[in-house]
Amino acid sequence: MRTLALALCVPSLVMAQGLVQPPWVSALPSAPGRVYAMGLAPAAPAEAQAVRQASQNARVEVISRLRASVKGSTRVSTQAVVERQAGGHATGRSRQSMSQDSTVQAQAVELPGLVVEETWVDRNGGTAYALAYLDVPTAEQELRNRFEAMKQDLAVEAGTTGGPRERLKRLQALRGAQSEMDKLDDMAGLLSAGGGDPALRRQVRDLKLSVDRLLDRLRNSLTMCVGGEKNLGLGGDVASLVRNAVLKQGLGWAEGNAEFTLNMRFQGDRQGWDIRKRRWWDYSRNADFIVARGVLEITLVDRAGTQYESTTLEAKGVGVSEFQADQRLLKDYKAKLESTLSQWLAELVR
Repeated sequence: MRTLALALCVPSLVMAQGLVQPPWVSALPSAPGRVYAMGLAPAAPAEAQAVRQASQNARVEVISRLRASVKGSTRVSTQAVVERQAGGHATGRSRQSMSQDSTVQAQAVELPGLVVEETWVDRNGGTAYALAYLDVPTAEQELRNRFEAMKQDLAVEAGTTGGPRERLKRLQALRGAQSEMDKLDDMAGLLSAGGGDPALRRQVRDLKLSVDRLLDRLRNSLTMCVGGEKNLGLGGDVASLVRNAVLKQGLGWAEGNAEFTLNMRFQGDRQGWDIRKRRWWDYSRNADFIVARGVLEITLVDRAGTQYESTTLEAKGVGVSEFQADQRLLKDYKAKLESTLSQWLAELVR
C-alpha cells in the first residue's frame, strides 16, 4: 500500500508502528533527487488532527528549504521548571512548545511530487511528527508538460486585431495564462533551488514576459471611459471608483473616445443634492447616526452606440457624521461596481 502511494506521488499518511522513535525524527534521510523535511504539531487535543497538521507543516518545511516565497518555519523552545517540596529533593521537568506557520502560497503546495511519506506520534512527549519530501524529477517533468501545453495555447491567443468582443475574449484568456505562468515561474524557481534544471526557469520566464507584453498591448487596445452627468461627480469620486474598477478587470482607461463607455445617470430627489460638492445622494438622520443613500444607473455601450448591459446600483453608508456616511456609501459603491463589471465582462466574452 505504501509503495503504491509513493509511486503515484499521492500524499500518504503512513503511521509508523510501535513506540520506538523512527530514525528520521532525529536525522532526515537523504536520497538523490529528493528534498526532505519534517513537520511537528502538538498531539493534544485530537491525535488525528495533529497528524494532519504535522503533515501540512512538513510540506511547508520542504518548500521553506527551497528558499521559495513561502512562510514556513518551526520554532521549538524548551522551558525548564524546577519543583521543590518542603524537605525534599529538587525535581525537574521540561515543557516543550511548538508552533509552525503553515501559510503557503497556492502555487507552492500545488507542486507535483510533494509527498508525505510517514507520520509518527510520540504519545509520551505529546507531539506528532511527519516526514515529507519533494521528488524533483517527477515535479520537473510535470512542470515541463504544463509549460509545453501553455506554449501551444498561447500560440493560438497571439495578436491584437479583431473586434472588441474577440479581443476581450483573448484578453480574458491571456489573464488566465498570466496567472498560470506566475505559478510555473514560482515552481521552476523552487525546482532550480532543489537541484532541477535552471534552464527550465529561464524558458518559463521568457514566455512569461511575452505574455505580459501581449497583455499590455491588448489592454491598451481595449479602453473604457465614463459618460453621463459630469456635473454631479463623474470627474471626482465616482470617476475614480469606476476607473479603479475598470483597471482591476485588466482593461485600459481613457478620458474619452474609448472602445466602451459606461454611461451613468443618478436617480433620486435632486432638491436635496449639492452640485457644488458633487453630492448626489440623500440623507436620513436620527439622534445617533446619519444614513446616506444613493441610486446610480449604469449602461455599457460601445463606440457605435450599441448597448450591451444596464443595471441600477443602490448603495448606502451609515456614520456618526456626513463625512463618515459619505465614505461608507462610496465604499459600498466600489464593491458593487467591481462585481458588476466583472459579471458584464464575463457575459461579453461568452
